[in-house]
Amino acid sequence: MKKLLVLVAFMYLAGNAMSFTDLEPKTDQPYDASKGNNEFMLKAYSKLSADEKNDNIFFSPYSISSALAMTFAGSNGNTEVEMAKALEFTKNTDAFHQDFSKITDKINEIGKKGIVKLSVANSLWMQEGYTFLDAFKNIGKKYYNAQIENLNFAEDEKSRQIINQWVEEKTNDKIKELIQQGILDALTRLVLTNAVYFKGEWKEQFQKNATKTTTFHNAKGNDVASEMMYNKAMYGYYENDKFQFLEMPYKGNDVSMLVLLPKETQGLGKIESELNMSTIDSAIDNIKGKEVKVYFPKFKLNLSYELSSLMKDLGMNDAFTKAADFSKMTGNKELYISAIIHKTFIEVDEKGTEAAAATAVVMRMKGAMPQPCPEFKCDHPFFYFIRENETGTILFTGRLNDPSIK
Repeated sequence: MKKLLVLVAFMYLAGNAMSFTDLEPKTDQPYDASKGNNEFMLKAYSKLSADEKNDNIFFSPYSISSALAMTFAGSNGNTEVEMAKALEFTKNTDAFHQDFSKITDKINEIGKKGIVKLSVANSLWMQEGYTFLDAFKNIGKKYYNAQIENLNFAEDEKSRQIINQWVEEKTNDKIKELIQQGILDALTRLVLTNAVYFKGEWKEQFQKNATKTTTFHNAKGNDVASEMMYNKAMYGYYENDKFQFLEMPYKGNDVSMLVLLPKETQGLGKIESELNMSTIDSAIDNIKGKEVKVYFPKFKLNLSYELSSLMKDLGMNDAFTKAADFSKMTGNKELYISAIIHKTFIEVDEKGTEAAAATAVVMRMKGAMPQPCPEFKCDHPFFYFIRENETGTILFTGRLNDPSIK
């Protein structure tokens, strides 16, 4: 996994592989922020799964989209068009940002119920003395509830520690050192950050005395030891000739983990190559309540990504070059994106799941996813994601190829 020093989807297969070059920016269509987020998730996951064939994957499409949506507010011209296409956004208008804010509001409303912990936080860290347009700052405050702070990035270590401390606080200390040394310097003018945190108990918990050490067949064809949890209960279930699909809700039913398990031990790669959102939605529609014997591994991951290359591969090119146009931020074209940093954490055990993600977009001056009781035995690579159920927004997504890797 390409790491930097520095948070899902359902799938049903049958369709053709997605051709990213055929995608056009949906600039004139009514915007569904949840659908856009999920489509971006699928594109990003497809790219990561192709690049990191044998590695575990876990990221938050919603965190990435949120940080870049705030950045998008300052874009103009071709930079805006490319960002819209890559991120599945629409036109850069108040209506777009208002639609996006509804998801954040819904997520935070769930957290306020107190059944699960779920929160989203945004911040804009601006170079003191540098002029940003009021319209840009107002979008951040009004639609993203962004905390706006001024820093002197020439004091790079002090600035780095302040931002990292904010991220740690917003992710319950699960995301540390988001921004590594060397990322900020005297030419940094703006850092846009997003943090997503989730902690929930399974609606149907696994019993600790049922957990056994057993074999997991990893993506490289090797057998590794895994602590495998077990439970027999009513779950949302669907299967076809290629895969089994399971919904494991958390208490309150506002959030669920969904798992796509290939029927072939080494079948995840083929499934990944055929992912598309229409078939994912079809799989969700076919879920039925059923008693299922579930075997699921305990695992814990800490992963990090630098996403500039991925976003360029999705067509977002100008934003990283001297052609960048973020004039809706400052009134001029001085700024470009120098880094997109993303770190994630997930821990799954008998009680439930804790997950966190943070994203930072760093900007500098240009100068420089009654039949017999089935078994759902996750003893080989699988795809999974965690979503908010009312809007269907995918909060986190990943692939587990090897639970022995921490």
